[in-house]
Amino acid sequence: MRLDFRRPAIAGSASERDLEHVSAEELAALDLIELRIDHFSDLSDAYIRDIFSNARSLGKPLIATVRSSDEGGQRGIPDTERVRIFSLVKDLTDLMDIEARSGIFDEVSGIAREAGVALIASYHSFENTPSYDWMSAHITEYKNRGADIVKIAVTANSTDDLRTMTRVTVDHFREGLVTVCMGTKGLISRVFFPAVGSLFTFASIGGSKAPGQVPVRELRKYMEVLIGR
Repeated sequence: MRLDFRRPAIAGSASERDLEHVSAEELAALDLIELRIDHFSDLSDAYIRDIFSNARSLGKPLIATVRSSDEGGQRGIPDTERVRIFSLVKDLTDLMDIEARSGIFDEVSGIAREAGVALIASYHSFENTPSYDWMSAHITEYKNRGADIVKIAVTANSTDDLRTMTRVTVDHFREGLVTVCMGTKGLISRVFFPAVGSLFTFASIGGSKAPGQVPVRELRKYMEVLIGR
């Protein structure tokens, strides 16, 4: 699966309301759009498909995410409903993001494979940073299970946590990896990790969708100043 976006790249995370007010400057600053369906005000078929159809006209690759409430989702959506939504948008998106530990991982993987859509296996820890060995084994497991990209977003509580995530990024970037450290201490990772191997990072369109997420235009300015992109 070949995805055409520049590196270091920024994915702008958005609800449908955020897209109604997205500016030309924000669009110029981002490379992909993550549609956070768990933030949508309406989950009916016609509404979701209309949002995705309108988003495609913006000319950026789309990530379909229906985040579980266990890993930061806006609300609880039953797994059967999440599978239905992924199937609903399979012809309107470029990537699908499903939690690696979800009971529907294999089912969503099959939907993505059938549609020719890239699959992101995501893992979120809102309390700490797992060990290097655990994360390395996790990457290997989910690449073997069919993920095109493995996303690991953890909470950095110390400089040692940043060092651990940096090592993971540098050692595994060739395998297709997105790494983020959430929280105040992790802000630097949103600029630095894409510079050393993370396929992309996340910023917000509208309100923040994760701890430490900053507006897309602000993050692009940091990148331009610090790494020239």
